[in-house]
Amino acid sequence: MKTYTVELAPNGAELTCYLQHESWEMPTADIRPAMLVIPGGGYVMCSDREAEPIALAYLAEGFNAFVLRYSVNGKPWERAYEDGAAALRYIRENAASLHIDPNKVAAIGFSAGGHLAACLGTMGPDRPDALVLGYPVILPEMGPPMGLQIPDACAGVDWTTPPSFLFASSDDGCVPVENCLSFAQALAKNAVYFELRVYLQAGHGFSTGKAAHANGNPANAVPDTQDWIPDSVRFLRHVFGDFPLDGMPQPGILPPPDRFGPDTPIRRLASCPACVSAMEAVSPGLAGALRANPMESGMSLRMFAQAGRISDELLKALTDKLEKL
Repeated sequence: MKTYTVELAPNGAELTCYLQHESWEMPTADIRPAMLVIPGGGYVMCSDREAEPIALAYLAEGFNAFVLRYSVNGKPWERAYEDGAAALRYIRENAASLHIDPNKVAAIGFSAGGHLAACLGTMGPDRPDALVLGYPVILPEMGPPMGLQIPDACAGVDWTTPPSFLFASSDDGCVPVENCLSFAQALAKNAVYFELRVYLQAGHGFSTGKAAHANGNPANAVPDTQDWIPDSVRFLRHVFGDFPLDGMPQPGILPPPDRFGPDTPIRRLASCPACVSAMEAVSPGLAGALRANPMESGMSLRMFAQAGRISDELLKALTDKLEKL
């Protein structure tokens, strides 16, 4: 493994890169997915417990990992966001030398770092391709206790938000679980693929859930929580696919996020202005009519056709329009 740290413009944030050596025995793993690790710390510090241990866990699963030490301790929130955007930019612009796929860059954030990761996934033109959010700060009312004004990470959730894996504890007394649930609700409303784990009792800041990373606190060493790491890896493989076997690629099971068709849920189509325009061009008023019943908003155009709600001819015309986007 090679490790080195680079300083990112414009604020001097530090990005530590953990790169696995290429090996003639593993040629199919020369190009890997990337994981950007954003520790928590209440925007006051960057927690070591949510930094290198997390990077090493994903390295063991075939990722190259990058730990961001972003602007904290009284710095305006916007500087932290600039640091996150700069980290994503560095990873993608240097993808060849970092031996990563620039289209398979995930970001994992914890607590305040989860807020930063969520904002990277919902704001700005350059976003991670997947998110993993651990007991994340999401809601703006969490800002003043940290001495900051922060945006609502839910506000920008739409069809462009990347697939997300979320985990938290129901008894979190520092960042109430409502934060995590609010983000999940926003994802569901826009038909963004996600998974959610809410553990019974783990408090806040449990990191890997292992004693080695608990700083001696029994509340942070809860075996039940340790499954979020393999669960998140499985989720990311569903998004990104896996390394080739027998010379054949193993694609993910999710459709590309910018592809639309007859099997796309109505609420996802309704979240995309271009899709709404395409549907209105074929049948004015159809988009509004189909999404009027909240119990049907998860249905697809194909399901509406099978139920006799729209004709096969209209389904074909809509499919042709959507697949050209």
